[in-house]
Amino acid sequence: MPIYVVCLNCKSAQNLKHKQCVNCQKSLPMKERTYKVIVKHNGKTVTKQIPSNLELAKRIEAKIKSELIGETYYDRRSIKYSLDDAAKRYFEAYKLRGKDWKRTWSLYSYLLKKRFGDKKLHQIAPFDIEKLKIEMSKTTTRFGNPYTPKSIRNAMELMSRIFNYAQRMNLYNGKNPVKEVNKPKVNNEVINVLNKEDINRLLQKLEEYPDKNIANIVKLALFTGLRRGEIFKLRWADVDLNNKWLYIKNPKGGKNEVIPLNNTAFSCLNEQKQLAEESELVFPGKGNKQRYDIKKPWNKIKELAELPDGFRFHDLRHTYASMLASSGKVDIYTLQRLLTHKSPQMTQRYAHLIEERLREGAEVMDEVVGMSKKLVGK
Repeated sequence: MPIYVVCLNCKSAQNLKHKQCVNCQKSLPMKERTYKVIVKHNGKTVTKQIPSNLELAKRIEAKIKSELIGETYYDRRSIKYSLDDAAKRYFEAYKLRGKDWKRTWSLYSYLLKKRFGDKKLHQIAPFDIEKLKIEMSKTTTRFGNPYTPKSIRNAMELMSRIFNYAQRMNLYNGKNPVKEVNKPKVNNEVINVLNKEDINRLLQKLEEYPDKNIANIVKLALFTGLRRGEIFKLRWADVDLNNKWLYIKNPKGGKNEVIPLNNTAFSCLNEQKQLAEESELVFPGKGNKQRYDIKKPWNKIKELAELPDGFRFHDLRHTYASMLASSGKVDIYTLQRLLTHKSPQMTQRYAHLIEERLREGAEVMDEVVGMSKKLVGK
Protein backbone atom coordinates (compact mmCIF):
# COMPACT_ATOMS: atom_id res chain seq x y z
CA MET A 1 0.00 0.00 0.00
CA PRO A 2 1.52 3.36 -1.03
CA ILE A 3 0.47 5.10 2.21
CA TYR A 4 3.14 5.91 4.76
CA VAL A 5 3.43 7.65 8.11
CA VAL A 6 5.73 10.66 8.32
CA CYS A 7 8.48 10.67 10.95
CA LEU A 8 8.23 13.89 12.98
CA ASN A 9 11.99 13.96 13.48
CA CYS A 10 13.54 13.36 10.04
CA LYS A 11 10.38 13.82 7.93
CA SER A 12 10.94 10.54 6.09
CA ALA A 13 8.07 8.26 4.99
CA GLN A 14 7.85 5.04 7.02
CA ASN A 15 5.82 1.86 6.76
CA LEU A 16 2.50 2.10 8.64
CA LYS A 17 3.35 -1.07 10.60
CA HIS A 18 6.62 0.32 11.95
CA LYS A 19 6.72 1.78 15.45
CA GLN A 20 10.21 3.20 15.04
CA CYS A 21 11.78 5.20 12.18
CA VAL A 22 14.35 3.08 10.35
CA ASN A 23 16.35 6.22 9.49
CA CYS A 24 16.71 8.09 12.77
CA GLN A 25 15.52 5.39 15.22
CA LYS A 26 13.00 7.78 16.79
CA SER A 27 9.58 6.53 17.79
CA LEU A 28 6.84 7.14 15.23
CA PRO A 29 3.71 8.95 16.48
CA MET A 30 0.71 6.74 17.24
CA LYS A 31 -1.79 9.62 17.35
CA GLU A 32 -2.11 12.77 15.24
CA ARG A 33 -0.10 11.19 12.50
CA THR A 34 0.70 12.80 9.14
CA TYR A 35 0.23 10.37 6.28
CA LYS A 36 2.02 10.48 2.95
CA VAL A 37 0.38 9.04 -0.16
CA ILE A 38 2.80 8.04 -2.94
CA VAL A 39 1.28 6.70 -6.16
CA LYS A 40 3.39 5.61 -9.15
CA HIS A 41 2.06 4.72 -12.59
CA ASN A 42 3.76 4.58 -16.02
CA GLY A 43 6.78 6.52 -14.80
CA LYS A 44 4.66 9.22 -13.12
CA THR A 45 4.76 9.80 -9.36
CA VAL A 46 2.19 11.76 -7.36
CA THR A 47 2.78 12.59 -3.68
CA LYS A 48 0.26 14.01 -1.19
CA GLN A 49 0.40 14.59 2.59
CA ILE A 50 -2.79 14.18 4.61
CA PRO A 51 -2.90 15.07 8.33
CA SER A 52 -4.48 12.73 10.93
CA ASN A 53 -6.97 10.86 8.73
CA LEU A 54 -6.02 7.43 7.41
CA GLU A 55 -9.42 6.83 5.78
CA LEU A 56 -9.13 10.11 3.86
CA ALA A 57 -5.60 9.13 2.79
CA LYS A 58 -6.97 5.82 1.44
CA ARG A 59 -9.72 7.58 -0.55
CA ILE A 60 -7.23 10.12 -1.98
CA GLU A 61 -4.87 7.28 -2.91
CA ALA A 62 -7.66 5.47 -4.79
CA LYS A 63 -8.72 8.67 -6.58
CA ILE A 64 -5.17 9.54 -7.68
CA LYS A 65 -4.58 5.98 -8.86
CA SER A 66 -7.81 6.02 -10.85
CA GLU A 67 -7.01 9.37 -12.46
CA LEU A 68 -3.45 8.37 -13.29
CA ILE A 69 -4.62 5.17 -14.98
CA GLY A 70 -7.28 7.15 -16.85
CA GLU A 71 -4.67 9.83 -17.71
CA THR A 72 -6.85 12.62 -16.35
CA TYR A 73 -4.90 13.60 -13.21
CA TYR A 74 -2.56 16.12 -14.83
CA ASP A 75 -5.34 17.50 -17.01
CA ARG A 76 -6.49 19.51 -13.99
CA ARG A 77 -3.67 21.94 -14.78
CA SER A 78 -5.45 22.67 -18.04
CA ILE A 79 -8.42 23.98 -16.06
CA LYS A 80 -6.19 26.47 -14.29
CA TYR A 81 -4.37 28.05 -17.27
CA SER A 82 -5.87 29.87 -20.23
CA LEU A 83 -4.25 30.18 -23.65
CA ASP A 84 -3.39 33.80 -22.74
CA ASP A 85 -1.57 32.61 -19.58
CA ALA A 86 0.50 30.18 -21.62
CA ALA A 87 1.09 32.71 -24.43
CA LYS A 88 2.43 35.38 -22.06
CA ARG A 89 4.96 32.94 -20.62
CA TYR A 90 5.85 31.70 -24.10
CA PHE A 91 6.56 35.22 -25.37
CA GLU A 92 8.64 36.07 -22.29
CA ALA A 93 10.86 33.07 -23.09
CA TYR A 94 10.77 34.02 -26.79
CA LYS A 95 12.12 37.50 -26.02
CA LEU A 96 14.89 36.12 -23.82
CA ARG A 97 16.11 34.00 -26.74
CA GLY A 98 16.51 37.18 -28.80
CA LYS A 99 13.84 36.24 -31.32
CA ASP A 100 11.89 38.70 -33.46
CA TRP A 101 8.93 38.46 -31.07
CA LYS A 102 7.05 41.66 -32.03
CA ARG A 103 5.77 40.34 -35.34
CA THR A 104 4.79 37.02 -33.78
CA TRP A 105 3.06 38.79 -30.88
CA SER A 106 1.11 40.86 -33.41
CA LEU A 107 -0.01 37.63 -35.11
CA TYR A 108 -1.13 36.20 -31.76
CA SER A 109 -2.92 39.39 -30.68
CA TYR A 110 -4.83 39.86 -33.92
CA LEU A 111 -5.79 36.26 -34.76
CA LEU A 112 -5.56 34.04 -31.70
CA LYS A 113 -6.06 36.20 -28.60
CA LYS A 114 -9.48 37.47 -29.71
CA ARG A 115 -10.78 33.97 -30.39
CA PHE A 116 -9.10 31.84 -27.73
CA GLY A 117 -7.25 34.08 -25.26
CA ASP A 118 -9.72 33.66 -22.37
CA LYS A 119 -10.36 29.97 -23.01
CA LYS A 120 -8.76 27.41 -20.71
CA LEU A 121 -6.32 25.15 -22.50
CA HIS A 122 -8.51 22.06 -22.07
CA GLN A 123 -11.47 23.88 -23.67
CA ILE A 124 -9.72 24.35 -27.02
CA ALA A 125 -10.56 21.40 -29.25
CA PRO A 126 -9.47 20.37 -32.76
CA PHE A 127 -12.86 21.61 -34.01
CA ASP A 128 -11.94 25.14 -32.85
CA ILE A 129 -8.70 24.99 -34.85
CA GLU A 130 -10.57 23.71 -37.90
CA LYS A 131 -13.05 26.57 -37.51
CA LEU A 132 -10.17 29.10 -37.31
CA LYS A 133 -8.72 27.68 -40.52
CA ILE A 134 -12.06 27.95 -42.36
CA GLU A 135 -12.82 31.44 -41.04
CA MET A 136 -9.41 32.76 -42.12
CA SER A 137 -9.83 31.28 -45.61
CA LYS A 138 -13.13 33.20 -46.01
CA THR A 139 -12.10 36.55 -44.51
CA THR A 140 -9.44 39.21 -45.14
CA THR A 141 -6.57 40.74 -43.20
CA ARG A 142 -6.80 44.12 -41.48
CA PHE A 143 -5.47 45.58 -44.74
CA GLY A 144 -8.28 44.01 -46.79
CA ASN A 145 -6.16 41.29 -48.43
CA PRO A 146 -7.27 37.62 -48.40
CA TYR A 147 -5.38 35.30 -46.07
CA THR A 148 -2.94 33.10 -47.95
CA PRO A 149 -2.41 29.41 -47.10
CA LYS A 150 0.95 30.48 -45.67
CA SER A 151 -0.72 33.01 -43.31
CA ILE A 152 -3.23 30.40 -42.11
CA ARG A 153 -0.43 27.89 -41.59
CA ASN A 154 1.60 30.47 -39.63
CA ALA A 155 -1.33 31.09 -37.26
CA MET A 156 -1.84 27.36 -36.70
CA GLU A 157 1.87 26.74 -36.13
CA LEU A 158 2.05 29.56 -33.57
CA MET A 159 -0.92 28.05 -31.72
CA SER A 160 0.80 24.66 -31.80
CA ARG A 161 4.06 26.11 -30.42
CA ILE A 162 2.19 27.70 -27.50
CA PHE A 163 0.56 24.36 -26.66
CA ASN A 164 3.93 22.58 -26.92
CA TYR A 165 5.46 25.17 -24.59
CA ALA A 166 2.58 24.73 -22.10
CA GLN A 167 3.21 20.98 -22.10
CA ARG A 168 6.96 21.42 -21.50
CA MET A 169 6.32 23.85 -18.63
CA ASN A 170 3.75 21.48 -17.03
CA LEU A 171 0.94 23.99 -17.53
CA TYR A 172 -0.98 21.47 -19.60
CA ASN A 173 -0.87 17.72 -20.02
CA GLY A 174 -3.56 17.12 -22.62
CA LYS A 175 -3.12 16.64 -26.36
CA ASN A 176 -2.10 19.45 -28.67
CA PRO A 177 -5.35 20.11 -30.59
CA VAL A 178 -3.53 21.69 -33.54
CA LYS A 179 -1.83 18.37 -34.32
CA GLU A 180 -5.25 16.84 -34.98
CA VAL A 181 -5.97 19.29 -37.85
CA ASN A 182 -4.41 19.26 -41.32
CA LYS A 183 -2.53 22.46 -42.11
CA PRO A 184 -2.94 24.13 -45.52
CA LYS A 185 -0.35 23.08 -48.05
CA VAL A 186 2.11 25.82 -48.98
CA ASN A 187 4.14 25.86 -52.15
CA ASN A 188 7.65 26.41 -50.80
CA GLU A 189 9.22 25.89 -54.21
CA VAL A 190 8.39 29.45 -55.34
CA ILE A 191 11.70 31.29 -55.22
CA ASN A 192 12.28 34.95 -56.08
CA VAL A 193 15.82 35.68 -57.21
CA LEU A 194 17.64 38.63 -58.73
CA ASN A 195 19.46 38.44 -62.05
CA LYS A 196 22.93 39.92 -62.54
CA GLU A 197 21.55 43.26 -63.75
CA ASP A 198 19.32 43.51 -60.65
CA ILE A 199 22.25 42.68 -58.39
CA ASN A 200 24.53 45.28 -59.97
CA ARG A 201 21.81 47.91 -59.70
CA LEU A 202 21.19 46.98 -56.05
CA LEU A 203 24.91 47.14 -55.20
CA GLN A 204 25.20 50.56 -56.84
CA LYS A 205 22.31 51.92 -54.76
CA LEU A 206 23.78 50.37 -51.59
CA GLU A 207 27.05 52.25 -52.24
CA GLU A 208 25.05 55.50 -52.44
CA TYR A 209 22.70 54.77 -49.54
CA PRO A 210 23.34 57.21 -46.63
CA ASP A 211 22.84 54.71 -43.77
CA LYS A 212 25.89 52.47 -44.13
CA ASN A 213 24.71 50.17 -41.29
CA ILE A 214 21.60 49.27 -43.30
CA ALA A 215 23.53 49.03 -46.56
CA ASN A 216 25.98 46.59 -44.96
CA ILE A 217 23.15 44.45 -43.57
CA VAL A 218 21.70 44.06 -47.06
CA LYS A 219 25.12 43.45 -48.60
CA LEU A 220 26.05 40.81 -46.03
CA ALA A 221 22.72 39.00 -46.59
CA LEU A 222 23.37 38.94 -50.35
CA PHE A 223 26.97 37.69 -50.08
CA THR A 224 26.57 35.15 -47.25
CA GLY A 225 22.95 33.98 -47.49
CA LEU A 226 22.51 34.64 -43.77
CA ARG A 227 18.97 34.90 -42.45
CA ARG A 228 17.79 38.28 -41.22
CA GLY A 229 17.62 37.16 -37.56
CA GLU A 230 21.13 35.69 -37.74
CA ILE A 231 22.49 39.01 -38.99
CA PHE A 232 20.68 40.98 -36.27
CA LYS A 233 22.05 38.69 -33.53
CA LEU A 234 25.59 38.64 -34.90
CA ARG A 235 28.25 39.74 -32.40
CA TRP A 236 31.87 40.66 -32.98
CA ALA A 237 32.81 37.67 -30.82
CA ASP A 238 31.31 35.52 -33.60
CA VAL A 239 33.42 37.15 -36.35
CA ASP A 240 36.99 36.04 -37.08
CA LEU A 241 38.27 38.64 -39.52
CA ASN A 242 41.85 37.37 -39.30
CA ASN A 243 40.95 33.96 -40.69
CA LYS A 244 37.77 35.02 -42.54
CA TRP A 245 35.32 32.82 -40.61
CA LEU A 246 31.83 33.58 -39.34
CA TYR A 247 30.35 31.65 -36.39
CA ILE A 248 26.56 31.38 -36.40
CA LYS A 249 25.10 30.71 -32.95
CA ASN A 250 21.70 29.01 -32.62
CA PRO A 251 20.73 29.14 -36.31
CA LYS A 252 17.32 28.01 -37.51
CA GLY A 253 18.66 24.48 -37.98
CA GLY A 254 19.57 24.39 -34.26
CA LYS A 255 23.28 23.43 -34.45
CA ASN A 256 26.02 26.09 -34.25
CA GLU A 257 27.67 26.56 -37.64
CA VAL A 258 30.80 28.15 -39.09
CA ILE A 259 30.99 29.52 -42.63
CA PRO A 260 33.86 31.11 -44.58
CA LEU A 261 33.74 34.77 -45.58
CA ASN A 262 34.20 35.65 -49.24
CA ASN A 263 36.10 38.83 -50.08
CA THR A 264 33.00 41.02 -50.42
CA ALA A 265 31.54 39.84 -47.09
CA PHE A 266 34.96 40.34 -45.47
CA SER A 267 35.19 43.94 -46.81
CA CYS A 268 31.63 44.61 -45.67
CA LEU A 269 32.38 43.48 -42.10
CA ASN A 270 35.70 45.33 -42.09
CA GLU A 271 33.86 48.55 -42.92
CA GLN A 272 31.19 47.78 -40.33
CA LYS A 273 33.89 47.33 -37.68
CA GLN A 274 34.64 51.05 -37.95
CA LEU A 275 30.94 51.92 -37.64
CA ALA A 276 30.15 49.71 -34.63
CA GLU A 277 33.47 49.32 -32.84
CA GLU A 278 31.94 50.35 -29.49
CA SER A 279 29.16 47.76 -29.65
CA GLU A 280 29.16 44.01 -29.00
CA LEU A 281 26.63 43.67 -31.83
CA VAL A 282 27.85 43.89 -35.40
CA PHE A 283 24.71 45.76 -36.49
CA PRO A 284 23.37 47.50 -33.37
CA GLY A 285 20.08 49.37 -33.33
CA LYS A 286 19.15 52.35 -31.17
CA GLY A 287 20.98 52.43 -27.83
CA ASN A 288 23.25 49.62 -29.04
CA LYS A 289 20.34 47.20 -28.66
CA GLN A 290 19.52 44.38 -31.04
CA ARG A 291 17.52 45.22 -34.15
CA TYR A 292 14.36 43.31 -34.97
CA ASP A 293 13.35 44.85 -38.29
CA ILE A 294 14.54 47.10 -41.14
CA LYS A 295 11.24 47.14 -43.04
CA LYS A 296 11.13 50.86 -43.91
CA PRO A 297 14.75 51.25 -45.12
CA TRP A 298 14.53 47.92 -46.97
CA ASN A 299 11.43 49.09 -48.85
CA LYS A 300 13.24 52.33 -49.70
CA ILE A 301 16.28 50.42 -51.03
CA LYS A 302 13.99 48.20 -53.11
CA GLU A 303 12.38 51.28 -54.60
CA LEU A 304 15.73 52.94 -55.39
CA ALA A 305 17.13 49.76 -56.96
CA GLU A 306 13.88 49.15 -58.88
CA LEU A 307 13.50 45.63 -57.47
CA PRO A 308 10.19 43.75 -57.96
CA ASP A 309 7.48 44.63 -55.41
CA GLY A 310 7.22 41.00 -54.28
CA PHE A 311 10.95 40.66 -53.63
CA ARG A 312 11.49 40.06 -49.91
CA PHE A 313 14.58 40.48 -47.75
CA HIS A 314 14.68 36.67 -47.38
CA ASP A 315 14.93 36.41 -51.18
CA LEU A 316 18.48 37.77 -50.90
CA ARG A 317 19.27 34.35 -49.37
CA HIS A 318 17.58 32.63 -52.32
CA THR A 319 19.57 34.80 -54.72
CA TYR A 320 22.84 33.87 -52.98
CA ALA A 321 21.97 30.15 -53.12
CA SER A 322 20.82 30.28 -56.75
CA MET A 323 23.95 32.11 -57.92
CA LEU A 324 26.16 29.51 -56.24
CA ALA A 325 24.14 26.58 -57.57
CA SER A 326 24.11 27.88 -61.15
CA SER A 327 27.87 28.64 -61.08
CA GLY A 328 28.71 24.99 -61.66
CA LYS A 329 31.39 25.20 -58.95
CA VAL A 330 29.34 24.21 -55.88
CA ASP A 331 27.88 20.75 -55.21
CA ILE A 332 24.66 20.17 -53.27
CA TYR A 333 26.46 19.15 -50.04
CA THR A 334 28.64 22.29 -50.02
CA LEU A 335 25.57 24.41 -50.70
CA GLN A 336 23.77 22.77 -47.78
CA ARG A 337 26.69 23.60 -45.46
CA LEU A 338 26.92 27.21 -46.64
CA LEU A 339 23.16 27.71 -46.16
CA THR A 340 23.31 25.92 -42.75
CA HIS A 341 20.36 23.75 -43.72
CA LYS A 342 19.64 21.03 -41.19
CA SER A 343 18.72 18.48 -43.86
CA PRO A 344 19.48 18.16 -47.60
CA GLN A 345 15.75 18.31 -48.39
CA MET A 346 15.74 22.10 -47.89
CA THR A 347 18.66 22.48 -50.32
CA GLN A 348 17.02 20.32 -53.01
CA ARG A 349 15.03 23.29 -54.33
CA TYR A 350 18.30 24.50 -55.90
CA ALA A 351 19.37 21.08 -57.21
CA HIS A 352 17.93 21.68 -60.71
CA LEU A 353 20.35 24.60 -61.18
CA ILE A 354 23.30 22.33 -60.39
CA GLU A 355 21.89 19.65 -62.70
CA GLU A 356 21.56 22.15 -65.55
CA ARG A 357 25.26 23.00 -65.30
CA LEU A 358 26.12 19.29 -65.18
CA ARG A 359 24.10 18.77 -68.38
CA GLU A 360 25.89 21.68 -70.02
CA GLY A 361 29.18 20.07 -69.01
CA ALA A 362 28.15 16.73 -70.46
CA GLU A 363 27.14 18.36 -73.75
CA VAL A 364 30.68 19.70 -74.19
CA MET A 365 31.60 16.18 -75.38
CA ASP A 366 29.07 16.47 -78.20
CA GLU A 367 30.71 19.72 -79.28
CA VAL A 368 34.18 18.10 -79.20
CA VAL A 369 33.00 15.10 -81.20
CA GLY A 370 31.21 17.34 -83.72
CA MET A 371 34.34 19.41 -84.18
CA SER A 372 36.43 16.22 -84.67
CA LYS A 373 34.05 14.98 -87.37
CA LYS A 374 34.40 18.23 -89.25
CA LEU A 375 38.18 18.03 -89.06
CA VAL A 376 38.19 14.40 -90.24
CA GLY A 377 35.81 15.31 -93.09
CA LYS A 378 38.30 17.88 -94.28
